[in-house]
Amino acid sequence: MCNYYSIGLPLGEGQGDVAALLRHVADSIDALRADGSVEILGLNYSAGEVNEFGEWPRMVVFYAVEG
Repeated sequence: MCNYYSIGLPLGEGQGDVAALLRHVADSIDALRADGSVEILGLNYSAGEVNEFGEWPRMVVFYAVEG
């Protein structure tokens, strides 16, 4: 079964920092794996949203719980 979650940096200054977003995604995957065995099935990057602070990119992480 495929599960997913969307993740981005907090709204505000620095929300468009893609390198920080990737670190945030990696930390979230590490936290997910700490709860059990998961397989990462894919990642999707989206940069379509813009607000008063500029571009607000997000990523979707697709994963399956093993076992």
